[in-house]
Amino acid sequence: MQPRNASVPPDNNTKSLSLLQLIVRQAPNIRHHFPADARAFYDIATAKYLDVGLSVWRGYFQSVRPTLGRLLINIDVSHALFYAHGPLINLMMQHLGVHDVRGLHNLQPHSFRQLRSFLKGVVVSFTVARDMRPRPISDLVDAAGLQEFDKENERCSVQRHFETKYQVPVQYPRAVGVKIGKTAIFPAEFCEVQPGQIYRKQIPPRVQKEFLNIATQRPDVRFRAITEAVRHDDVFKYRSSDYVREAGMQVNDRPVDLKGKVLAPPLIKYGHGHVVQLGRKAGHWNLRGCQLYKPGVLQSWMVVCYYNVDRDQVQHFVRRLSDALRGLAIPDKMPELLPGNGSNPTAVLEEYGRKLKPTLVLCIMPENSAETRRAIKYWGDCARGVSTQCVLKGKWDHASEQYYANVALKQAVPCYCSINSRMGGVNSVIEHPEVGDFLRTAMIVGADVGHPGPGITNRPSVAGVVASLNLEASIMTSYSSVQQPRQEMIEDLGDMIISALNDWRKYRRESLGSEFDRPPSVIIFYRDGVSEGEYDRITQYEIHKIHSELFTLCLFTRMKLPRRVWPKIVFIVVTKRHHVRFFAKNSEDEDRSGNCPAGLLVDDSITNPHVPNFYLQSHAGLLGTSRPAHYSVLANEAQLDIDFIQRLTFHLCHTYASATRSVSIPAPVYYADRLCLRLPFLCGNGASLSDTASDTTSGETFDLETWKRAVALSKPFPGFQLRMPFI
Repeated sequence: MQPRNASVPPDNNTKSLSLLQLIVRQAPNIRHHFPADARAFYDIATAKYLDVGLSVWRGYFQSVRPTLGRLLINIDVSHALFYAHGPLINLMMQHLGVHDVRGLHNLQPHSFRQLRSFLKGVVVSFTVARDMRPRPISDLVDAAGLQEFDKENERCSVQRHFETKYQVPVQYPRAVGVKIGKTAIFPAEFCEVQPGQIYRKQIPPRVQKEFLNIATQRPDVRFRAITEAVRHDDVFKYRSSDYVREAGMQVNDRPVDLKGKVLAPPLIKYGHGHVVQLGRKAGHWNLRGCQLYKPGVLQSWMVVCYYNVDRDQVQHFVRRLSDALRGLAIPDKMPELLPGNGSNPTAVLEEYGRKLKPTLVLCIMPENSAETRRAIKYWGDCARGVSTQCVLKGKWDHASEQYYANVALKQAVPCYCSINSRMGGVNSVIEHPEVGDFLRTAMIVGADVGHPGPGITNRPSVAGVVASLNLEASIMTSYSSVQQPRQEMIEDLGDMIISALNDWRKYRRESLGSEFDRPPSVIIFYRDGVSEGEYDRITQYEIHKIHSELFTLCLFTRMKLPRRVWPKIVFIVVTKRHHVRFFAKNSEDEDRSGNCPAGLLVDDSITNPHVPNFYLQSHAGLLGTSRPAHYSVLANEAQLDIDFIQRLTFHLCHTYASATRSVSIPAPVYYADRLCLRLPFLCGNGASLSDTASDTTSGETFDLETWKRAVALSKPFPGFQLRMPFI
C-alpha cells in the first residue's frame, strides 16, 4: 500500500487491498462453504427457523481497512436470512402458510406472484436425478404434473414422463412446480433446496420483528462475541491459516483502543422563549410544558377510520389528540369523524374533501393496509394537495401524553407549512450562536438515491433532494426524479438544485423581505448512500454537475450576481451501511442502553487517510448496538474548519421534525432517504410497484421515459413539495 499521490495509480492500491482481503478471508470462508472472497461467513449451526421458509444464521463480517500508518481488520457480528434447505414442497407450504399440499393447487394470482418472487433463482437438486447438477429455478408452473409437451411425435404429460422415465409416482400433479432453464419442468416434490443460500430480498413483513429480535444484541454481548471469536483460532484462523502465514502476515487479536470526545448538544428552543437544555448523554427530550416555536394554523380537519372499531374509542383518541394540539398552541376545531372503505379508500375523501376543504386528513388504519395507504397518499400528495397522516391500529391504544404530543408534532410542520405566507409551523429550532449565525445564510441540502429490491430490474431508482429555506433550516423544499435502475449518480441533480435555489429566493423574498432575495453564501450538501469506492466518481460527476449547472451555465450570471456572492460548495458524503462499532471501555461512559453516548466523535486512528473524515454517533441507543455515521468531506470551497463541520452536523441531527430526540444522521439526509421511498405514493398505478408484483424476465427492457410520464414525482400538486410530505 502506497500513499495516494499523482505518481501512484489508484488501481495499484485497489489491487493490493483486494489481495489482502482475499488472504484474510479465505480460510474461514472456505471452512463454512462460502466463496473465498465473501465479506461475511455464517454458521449453519446457529440457524433459527422462521415460519416463512427462512432461517436466521449468525456469522461474522471482516474487512481490511487502511488507516494512517497501519492496516486494521474491521470485524463485526452479522446476521443474514437463508432459504430453509430441504424439500422444496415444504418450503413452498411454509412460505404461503398452508398446511396441506392441496393449498398449492390453483393458487390465486397474488399468491402465485408472491411465491414466484420468493423462489426465483433458488438453486435446487433433484431426487430423481442425483447425477444432475443443482440448477436455479427460472420460473414457476401451475399444475406442473398436468403440463404437456411433445415427446416422440405425441403429447405427453409431465406426470407420465416422470413416472415412465424414473419409475416413481407423481403424488401431487396439480401442485405448482418449477421450471429449470427455458423449458424443463419439474414437480416440486422431486426438488430439494440446497443449503447456504442467502435470501437477498425484502424481509417479509410478518417476520421482521422476529428477525430483529434475533439479530439485536446489546453492546456488551456483541463485543464479547467478537473478541472471543477472534481469540479462539477455530473461527477466523488468523494464526493457523496457511494463506495468512504464507503471506508473512500477523494479526494482533486485541481490539483497538480509541480516544473519542463527546460533543455538546445544542439548546432546543420552543415557543415563548422556552429553552430545553439537554444532558451531555441524553440524546432525547420531552415536550411536556413546551409550546411549538411557530404553531401552524389548522383551519379544518377530518378523521377517517378504515376498519371496524368502537366509535367511542376513536372519539376518545381524537379528543386527546385535539387537546395535545391546543396544548402545543395549534388552534383547532373538533374534526368530522367518518367511516372509510378499504376497497375504495378515496371515495369518502373526495366526497367530504369538497365539502369540508380540510388542511389535514387523519386516517386510522388497520394492519396490512399498504394499498389503502398508498391510495390515500396519492390522493393527498398528487390529486388534491391535502396533507394526510396515517395512524396504525393499536398504536393509540393506552397511549401516553408524549405519544399524542408526538403525533401532533408530526402535524405541525409537514401539514401547514406554506411558502406563500407565515401560516407554516415550526416545531423547534436549535440555538447556538455560531451555528445559528451560519444557518441564516446557508442552504442545507440532503440527497439520496433509493433503489428497487434485489432482482427487480423493471422499476426505476428514485433520486431525492431536500433543501432548507428558512433562517433556522427547519422548513424544507423537496424534489425527486426517476432514473435507470441501480444508477447511483443523480442524473437530474442540477435541475433539482436550481429548483431548490428558486424556492429559497422566493420563500425568503415573500416571507422575510426583498433584502433576503439573494442566493445562499454556502451550500452544505450531505450526500447519502455512496461507498468509498465511488468517491472519485462522485467528485467527477455530481460535484462537477453542480458547478456546471450553477456556474458554467451561468445561472448566477443570468441573475446578474457578481462572482463574489456565488455560493461556495461543501460536499459531504454520509455513510450508514458499514460495520464500524464503538464500545465504551468504562461503564460510566455508557448511556442507559449500554452504548456510547449521543455526540461521540472519533476523527483519528481509524479514519480514511486520503480525505477529511470522521465518525459521529449522534443518537442515543434504543435497542441493540448503535451504529455511528461516517462523514467524508470531498469538497470544502468555503474552507470551513473541520471542527465546525462536525459541530454543525451534530446540531442538524437535532432538527428532525417528528422526533424529540437526536437522530442518527442530519435531518435533511433523513428526509431525502424517506423521500426516495415514496414512489408508490406518487404513481397512479402504485399497486403494481411492490417487489412481488415487479417480477421480470431477463429479456424485459426498462423504459425510463414511460416511467417519467407515469410517475407524478416530477409534477406534485402545486406547492406541495414545500409541505414536507415525507415526514
